[in-house]
Amino acid sequence: MNKRADALQSRLHRTGRYNTDNRRREWWWIAGLLVAGLLVRLWLGGRYPGFMDDQNLFVQWMNDVRQYGLGTVYMHNHGINYPPIFLALMSIYAAVLHLFGIQATAGTLSYKGILIVLDLLSFIAVAIWSRGKAGVITRPLLLALFALNPVLIVDGAIWGQVDILNGMLMTGSLLLILSAPLIAGILFALALLTKFQAIVIAPVFGWYMLRTLWKRQFRPLLLFLAGALLPLLLTALYFALYGGFTAMIRGAYLSAVGMYKQVTLNAFNIWYYLVGTTPDTSDTIKLWNVISLRNIGFVLLLLAVLYTGWYIGRRFTLNTATMLKAGAWISFAFFMLPTEIHERYSVPALIMLLLITLLDRRWIPLALLLSVTITYNLWAVMTSYLPPTPGIIVSCIHVVALLWMAWLILQDLRTQHQHRNPQNHSTNPDHPQPTNTNNT
Repeated sequence: MNKRADALQSRLHRTGRYNTDNRRREWWWIAGLLVAGLLVRLWLGGRYPGFMDDQNLFVQWMNDVRQYGLGTVYMHNHGINYPPIFLALMSIYAAVLHLFGIQATAGTLSYKGILIVLDLLSFIAVAIWSRGKAGVITRPLLLALFALNPVLIVDGAIWGQVDILNGMLMTGSLLLILSAPLIAGILFALALLTKFQAIVIAPVFGWYMLRTLWKRQFRPLLLFLAGALLPLLLTALYFALYGGFTAMIRGAYLSAVGMYKQVTLNAFNIWYYLVGTTPDTSDTIKLWNVISLRNIGFVLLLLAVLYTGWYIGRRFTLNTATMLKAGAWISFAFFMLPTEIHERYSVPALIMLLLITLLDRRWIPLALLLSVTITYNLWAVMTSYLPPTPGIIVSCIHVVALLWMAWLILQDLRTQHQHRNPQNHSTNPDHPQPTNTNNT
């Protein structure tokens, strides 16, 4: 007995040591990815100036906030069309730079530093969340796909945009909606206060809340609403005290609606030549003098919203992967189907896809494919190199990716039926098993 006990204790000791060594190697790998991500962003961000029009605006806004204060800046600069979160972060960043005697300059790391910091913080958050979500080998590789993803590098450190922030806030709200609806509501509101584009995942929350209400569960809805209202009301109160609430709403949310009339603003989607329209075609043109191209885009997006609801409604049980998949689907559909879409609107969908790969390996090829095509879309616009043929090819690939995503969601539903009724899938077709009628 003593020999058996000693052998068991030795085995447990070796197993624990093995697990400890694995965890240590994982965290060293993650630390290496963090450093690699930083170095790549510093190198490319310093080498390429990026999209100067955006960066000049952002630096001007940064200076305006420091001069006039966040509460009244929308009253003094009517050209600001971003919600206040990014302005507040830029103001804090400018104050830190001022302590070191540095002035933010467009096209340089002095401005892009804030975006690189947001990228690295996002990677740290994903690394912490991903513990236990994938294997010892798979997890570091998929984290590498996030840390060194060309889309995130081009969009942030090179271009100079902030889509990583609203994309991560959107993703975080989807991750927490089931376990912590109060925090999910806060994150969703913060995403709306970063970019109004975050409203695209509202249908996911809406369908989920309808499902909970159907089951007479009111707590998730109340907690989510309370969480969402908290930052929204505090922001409204802050601007109201400075007299800038109306100017903020007009600039950050209303001014961007209908600002552009083109069917696509360089987004490689269905409107990029695929349906017979050139990118500069006005979306107010009516088909058969009945419905405008803009409204056709809305109808197509509505169909995607209904598919989202069907998916959430047909799931026997909801989990984190379900909510992420629904969010990725509707976010990418938002990029592909409506008119007046910018090329960068695909970034939140990609961020969700990268996290889905840690939960479902079937989505890895799709994430890899879109990492390449979205990078090309961003780079082509940033460098103003937009020959029609490559863009048409990428647009076709994006259509395939959208259909592929819809098929994966459908397979998700079929798989759950197979797991719930395994006896319905007999290996002998001549002797099928009886159907289980107890499942509802």
